Amino acid sequence: MGFKEKLKANLKEFLSEQELSILPKGFQTIGKIMILKLNPKLLDKKYRIGKACLELYPYIKSIYINLGKIKGKFREPEKIELIAGEDNPIVEHKEHGVIYRFDLTKIMFSKGNLNERKLLATLVKDGEVVVDMFAGIGYFSLPIAKNSSPERIYSIELNPFSYKFFVENIKLNHLEDIIIPIMGDCKEEVLKLSKKGIKADRVIMGVFPAPKAFIKDGLSLAKGDGSVYHYEGVVEKEKYTELFDEFNQIAEENKCSCKLISHRFVKSYGPNLYHVVLDIRVSEKN
Repeated sequence: MGFKEKLKANLKEFLSEQELSILPKGFQTIGKIMILKLNPKLLDKKYRIGKACLELYPYIKSIYINLGKIKGKFREPEKIELIAGEDNPIVEHKEHGVIYRFDLTKIMFSKGNLNERKLLATLVKDGEVVVDMFAGIGYFSLPIAKNSSPERIYSIELNPFSYKFFVENIKLNHLEDIIIPIMGDCKEEVLKLSKKGIKADRVIMGVFPAPKAFIKDGLSLAKGDGSVYHYEGVVEKEKYTELFDEFNQIAEENKCSCKLISHRFVKSYGPNLYHVVLDIRVSEKN
């Protein structure tokens, strides 16, 4: 019996037939917390629905509902509300041997990017210097440090709340010797790294929307014999090359040459819209 059918059986005495028909078909779990999206017509029954979920899944400690979208320059959840169980939004999510600790009401964590986090770690070669321009709580930096053998990862994060958890996660995963966390604006911080003589074998630009405004400064990290940049955005499936074209134009203007190595679609964002990641080799022109 699926989740919706179980809910309907539990709630048939409390909800009308119409309300039962619009119950959610599934849920997301992070740690021991369940997150639901409810039809607005069910919000006056949210506490009863939350209680039913706890009864059906006793290993779950808290039920939250997601009432908004991801918003703002820090891409924070708009509104996540507790409807049943323990009032503790601090979770620990384990994935590919990495522990991520964060506050789910303040920090976005997309489980849909799981394969990309795993893949990126496999692409990093031994001894690479990596710069993660939008580190967050360590979405990419942590699995790379844990599951590959880079020489050093310089990880930049502007949001003080995310940065706090990132530092905790570095210690939690015992990666202090590999990851150097940097709090600040990556447009400024990459230039500081470059002026210190640090060049990157790999640069991660994993943020939405596509960080076009950060390309020029990010190019300061490119090595003469080539660096790989991971650049992403949301595009129509057949137009993914337009994302490369905008990167390549800025690179050309800044005396760098580019080659699109590969691309991959991470997940759907709507009708014919996809989250795409481009792997781009960048070299300084002689």
